[in-house]
Amino acid sequence: MPSSARVVALRLLTRRDYTTAELRAKLTDREFAAADIDAALRGLTADRLLDDRRAAVSHIRIATQIKGRGRLRIQRELEARGLDRALVRALVAECSAGDDAAAIARFFERKRVPDHLTPAARRRVFNQLLRRGFPADLISNALR
Repeated sequence: MPSSARVVALRLLTRRDYTTAELRAKLTDREFAAADIDAALRGLTADRLLDDRRAAVSHIRIATQIKGRGRLRIQRELEARGLDRALVRALVAECSAGDDAAAIARFFERKRVPDHLTPAARRRVFNQLLRRGFPADLISNALR
């Protein structure tokens, strides 16, 4: 017996929060009709089981507190998950620069970065933090 798009979407949502775009892509990959997908997504949104804002907030919390990522990388990741740019910018703006500074301090502590770095080590740490999504000026200040 074939499963409905709503049942498959509910199964997926039991694992983690998906954005509407991600869930639409998953259901499309499973070859459900576009009308069935739209109806399922509308119903899940109306039942508040599918919420892009909640998925974004959850992603931000995990990325900042657990994974130690910076605001710039989080913004790119959320946009890649298909979220509206305005929503992403508003939510990422709520993260303060103090959060980034604290994350950089945790990185230094975890990696046991010494107080005095050689120029090569300084570039390596700078590039690591840049890839994690921290602003260059904040990294430079932290390395001083």
